[in-house]
Amino acid sequence: MLQSMTGYSRATRRLPDGSVTVELRSTNHRYFELSQRLPDGLVSVEGQVAQLIRRHLRRGRVELTVSVQAPHSAIRRVTVDEALMQAYHTRLRAVARRLGVRGDVTLEHLLSLPQLVSVTEDQTKRQALWADIRRAIQEALRALVAMRRAEGRRLAADIRAQAGTIARALGAIRRRLPQSAAQQRQRLQARLEDLLSGAPSSTLPHVQEALAVVRDTDINEELVRLESHLTHLRQALASREPVGKKLDFIAQELTREANTLGAKADDAAVARAVIEIKGAIERIREQAQNLE
Repeated sequence: MLQSMTGYSRATRRLPDGSVTVELRSTNHRYFELSQRLPDGLVSVEGQVAQLIRRHLRRGRVELTVSVQAPHSAIRRVTVDEALMQAYHTRLRAVARRLGVRGDVTLEHLLSLPQLVSVTEDQTKRQALWADIRRAIQEALRALVAMRRAEGRRLAADIRAQAGTIARALGAIRRRLPQSAAQQRQRLQARLEDLLSGAPSSTLPHVQEALAVVRDTDINEELVRLESHLTHLRQALASREPVGKKLDFIAQELTREANTLGAKADDAAVARAVIEIKGAIERIREQAQNLE
């Protein structure tokens, strides 16, 4: 199902002594890019978070923020080696007496010594907290995907409307072709007579220019290609795969053919239709760049 690349969601899970809040924000980007802000001590789960999000989102810049309000559920624990501290204290006092150094050994002195204080993680608490965070991320993801899909439906509807505008303009050009062709034949005849007058029919440069004039007035090939691109566009919109890049490519091809059609068109009504086509293509391109 088509998705926009823009959206926002927020999910909060209650904990026994606090809460976990997850915020997800996605914006347009050519590829998939993920930025994570996790609580201290949970950097090790970044890979699992990325896998979880990639299952649902394939394109866009995604920002994830996880905040934990649970003062009694800290997963980091400070440990003081009191036995080592006592040994340091006893030994330092003995050295001070032997050297005749006045003053006592303070806590500040002891804390500057190595291996007295260590910070460890409570694995049980870390796993429990990660489980709550994972569920909150999943809930936020569901809400974000729902928002992106709703916006995707709106964008797809607009693209289909613009495709309809192009199709109607192409139909108007085809209906105008007989009259436009008659007028062009008259102008061509005058131009060819001017090119070939007074010159042998075998004069190559004159013949080549005459052929170029005839060739450049035929717009049927551009009309066929434009109609073919519209078919591909509608097929892409019906796909269940991400099609943003494909739609952008189709819009480029539509622009190429519309420019050629406009350059060849020697009729005011056709020229006005081409301008309408170009406006609709530009709108399609803008919307396609918002789709995953």
